[in-house]
Amino acid sequence: MAPNSVDTVKGESPMTDLQFTAYIELRDKYETLLQEALAMKLAPSQKGEDSVSDYQFQQYEQIRDRNDELKTELASLRKENAKLKLQVDILRTSSRRVRY
Repeated sequence: MAPNSVDTVKGESPMTDLQFTAYIELRDKYETLLQEALAMKLAPSQKGEDSVSDYQFQQYEQIRDRNDELKTELASLRKENAKLKLQVDILRTSSRRVRY
């Protein structure tokens, strides 16, 4: 009878060198992934949509500013358009009176 090794689990046959090597690799990968998962869990959380680079934020500010400028310009053009329509109506009305 072979003496029981400390590494042998009761009721299981001992591992071959190939099985032991595969076990060590798998264990190491598991430990690495476990450590990465714990590190990510403990790290301050970042929301993907909220994290913006400086360049992206500058682009956003430029677009926002341009949008505000265009809104102001559109409002002034609408006012000007309303004034011009009123003037056209007045001129049409006055020209009809002159003809009759």
